[in-house]
Amino acid sequence: MSATSLPEFCFETLSKEISLQRIEGLDEIENVKLLSGEDGGGIKVYTGERDTKVTLVDFKLGDGVPVPHHDNRLCVGAEIFQIVPDLSYKMPTWGINSVIMKDGFYYFDTDFSFGFDLVFEYEYVKKYIAPFNDVYQEFTKNPDFKMVTFYESTPWVRTYISPLFFSAIAKTDKLDPVFKLAEALIEVWLKMYRDAEKGDDALKQRQQERLKARSAGSKDSDRMGKVLFGAYGQETFTKFFKAMT
Repeated sequence: MSATSLPEFCFETLSKEISLQRIEGLDEIENVKLLSGEDGGGIKVYTGERDTKVTLVDFKLGDGVPVPHHDNRLCVGAEIFQIVPDLSYKMPTWGINSVIMKDGFYYFDTDFSFGFDLVFEYEYVKKYIAPFNDVYQEFTKNPDFKMVTFYESTPWVRTYISPLFFSAIAKTDKLDPVFKLAEALIEVWLKMYRDAEKGDDALKQRQQERLKARSAGSKDSDRMGKVLFGAYGQETFTKFFKAMT
């Protein structure tokens, strides 16, 4: 299963249910260079039914760059897969991010980003999130994962995460459990997607405002973002951030 990249696997899984088309004309971010001049990978963006936006990110970091929050060990790449729905529907975004270390460790986290307050949505939680609890617990006990403790996340991350937030460390030669978790979470998202009904402009605006605030805070506090900023420079990093939002 792990012969392909995580974003490619997620794309293949989602595209079995949703027709997706590549957005053309994004050459400036699809193949980019590091400040050193080396190949830096890039971003591909797709669109699908109901104006769903899907982004695949493959960052390549050459021989590696030091990551301060991981004891300055070398990172050789990072991968991101993200689904952003039409926010006229009561739907969360979903994403999974990984940091690939030169020593073979694979740090990743995944979460749903809700544009509405789940405290006011008990029936929604009961229908979509609660049924996944047993599966979620199984993954937390998987011996191929070392779970990242809550206190290791930044205060900003701890502020906005959902009940399905999952952060762990795997190894690059044992990624099948990561892919299986991603597959299971995509299915949770698809259940929400299949049932969602289009709302009004007020719903869209509320969701946009909340997700915009979350994105703004993350831009200033994202520790890995600072590493990538240093590797790619401000111009390229700004293009990346724009493509992801």
